[in-house]
Amino acid sequence: MNRHLASIRTLIGRFRDSANGVAVVEFALVAPLLLLLYFGSVEASSLYTVDRRVTVISGTMGDLIGRWDPGLGAIPQAIFDNYFSAANVIMTPYSVTGLNQVVSFVHITPDGATKVLWSKATPGATARATNSTYPLAATTQMNQIARATTATGGWLVVSETSYSYKPVLGVVFKSALSLGHASYFLPRFGKCLQVATGGACS
Repeated sequence: MNRHLASIRTLIGRFRDSANGVAVVEFALVAPLLLLLYFGSVEASSLYTVDRRVTVISGTMGDLIGRWDPGLGAIPQAIFDNYFSAANVIMTPYSVTGLNQVVSFVHITPDGATKVLWSKATPGATARATNSTYPLAATTQMNQIARATTATGGWLVVSETSYSYKPVLGVVFKSALSLGHASYFLPRFGKCLQVATGGACS
């Protein structure tokens, strides 16, 4: 009996002192953290890339409309359609589902009042109502924009882009994230921009 107990104690002692399998246990403890860091870096990189493209789309659309020469007449709807479609190329290889664009032409009076003269949007997005007030945020940047706008005739091109980002892996971010950016441009020629349909300068 004592011999059996001694054998059991010896086996337990060997098991306790054995280093075999320690690396496996350590890996099992660290692996979840390593996987979380890996998937998180993939998602963060993808999210940053998409957010930058949303910003580029917003800026590009506003800049192109702001460059329109009023001497060519009203901006035709086909121009808006072409510019909106070009955004699909910028988003490649990401899906364009959930990508919404709105470009508006806003008049700002010397006292700071705003009025949307016309607004165009992609299918699925909602254009701003004609003659509605455009909300300028009370920030230093927006105050500078408002002052510059009223000094050059009171016209402002506002390009707004929003995107519903769906996580690539769905491990770190479980649900869709809303991304958005607004860009502001003064008309290059300092004059009111007409559109073929949907509003007029006043």
